[in-house]
Amino acid sequence: MANKVLGLTTADQASLLRIAILGLISVVAIGSRLYSVIRFESVIHEFDPWFNYRTTRYLVDHGFDKFWNWFDETAWYPLGRVVGGTLYPGIM
Repeated sequence: MANKVLGLTTADQASLLRIAILGLISVVAIGSRLYSVIRFESVIHEFDPWFNYRTTRYLVDHGFDKFWNWFDETAWYPLGRVVGGTLYPGIM
């Protein structure tokens, strides 16, 4: 006989626990992403994970030489940014 807690079988308890954990992870992920917008308004912050992902992707796809001189017109829109010359090595 299956153990019942709160009138749920063991399989239902596992499903409920998975849903609760995924919900908590989603809330924490969204909250951490929106924290700087809520606290400091919507300004550019230098440690943006999406920017870091895009720059890493560009570096892998095009190599270091092209990355060093890459002008990213989508970063710091509408001005753009010379990415390779304005990043600290290893802090990307």
